[in-house]
Amino acid sequence: MGEPRARQRKFAPRTRQGCMTCRARRKRCDGQRPDCQNCTRLNLSCEYQAPRRITADAASSQDSESSPDSSLTVGPLTHSLDPWDTLPGDEIGERKHLLRYYVEAFVPSVSVATIATGSFYTSLYIPWAFECDGMLDAILALSSAQLARRSASADRAQHLRAVSARHQRKCHAFLADRVPGTGGPPRDAHQVIGIILLLVGLEALNGDKSTRWLSQMKCVRGILQMLGNPGESWELHSLRRHFTYHNAMASLMARVSKNESLFVYDDLMLACEPETPLVVDPLMGITYYLCSLISRIQYVSSINPAFPQISEAAFAVIERDIQQWTYGSPIGLPGLDLPQALDLIALAEAYRLAALIQLYRTSAAHKVLIPSCASRAMGFISRIPPGSPAESSLLYPIFLAGAELDNEPEISKCFKRLAKIQQRNCYENTSNVQKVLEEVWRPALNGEQKRDWEDVLQEWGWSFTLG
Repeated sequence: MGEPRARQRKFAPRTRQGCMTCRARRKRCDGQRPDCQNCTRLNLSCEYQAPRRITADAASSQDSESSPDSSLTVGPLTHSLDPWDTLPGDEIGERKHLLRYYVEAFVPSVSVATIATGSFYTSLYIPWAFECDGMLDAILALSSAQLARRSASADRAQHLRAVSARHQRKCHAFLADRVPGTGGPPRDAHQVIGIILLLVGLEALNGDKSTRWLSQMKCVRGILQMLGNPGESWELHSLRRHFTYHNAMASLMARVSKNESLFVYDDLMLACEPETPLVVDPLMGITYYLCSLISRIQYVSSINPAFPQISEAAFAVIERDIQQWTYGSPIGLPGLDLPQALDLIALAEAYRLAALIQLYRTSAAHKVLIPSCASRAMGFISRIPPGSPAESSLLYPIFLAGAELDNEPEISKCFKRLAKIQQRNCYENTSNVQKVLEEVWRPALNGEQKRDWEDVLQEWGWSFTLG
């Protein structure tokens, strides 16, 4: 018996034409297009570098071949190297691409920490997406809407917007089939709540300025009240958390909206208690209980003015609860590094001060306290570095505190911070905030009295969520 022959390894030929994925992995690439064998085998996105265009000055173009010293400029790449920017050509592949984008890009872009414990975005909504067509459509509508805003190609962005609109229509059809007109609880109530809350997020992403999101919130509020909370499941608790965040944002628009029927002032049963052990929420961080308190601020201005003592008592209770609110320290939580933990603490304190600003705006006697709260809130906001995950939930405090600024350096700093946030998560409601604050600041920059943001919103007929 002869000696065993050594196994001959087959290598792809050396080439400079390999895909960007293999080059990043330091693997030899066979150069097949549109997908090389390595990427096909590992189910990776196969990206090739676009050809570069060499340009020269027109005056020296005729001498460029004979003159080695002629000045040449390498033009910009014609296509983005963003791995999400290339869509598969078939519908199934595109759906998988958008689902991956939701998990790997969208959820991190809106989460205040990289290890948000119990994230309903992934641990609840993704499993439901494989069981419920409406949930899948909501996720695909969100993913394609955000991806359209970061696409380098105008045609691709237009296609993704059309994809998002198509899945949004499917969501509405799904909801119409399950929400009865008789006022009873809907079929698949938990999934219906989750879908509507994702659609509220889609309104924020698209920068919608109507009260449609408030109508959606009223619908969710009604369903939650019908379900009650005896022996509440983890799924229902997660939905209440998601609702609480958006309900806090809705409370800010209570005095601006001209449609009083969109607000229900008897949902105190939806209030929550401080949590133990500490949970890092993807949207609220460690401010879950505080957001529940923020939701109650709308009741202060809704109580019958014929009984001012009731309003004063409600004001005092909410003020005390906000000021005395305590939270567990996120420092030392498994998987959460120290910088992120400190950012969550700064975010919580910025929310506390923003909540006090919102509350003090309802009382003429307390408005003198607002500038101090705004200054301190901006201090906590500045502690959160640009690009931090906690930055994704800064819109609420930066709007309320920023509206109180009246000097150009601070205004410029605030505006630049908003621009960076919008660039990071591509949410158009950030652009709405910029436009409103510009109108608020404009008179102050001209030495006049700055405008009130509520007056601006009422004048423009705008209503949008800061979520």
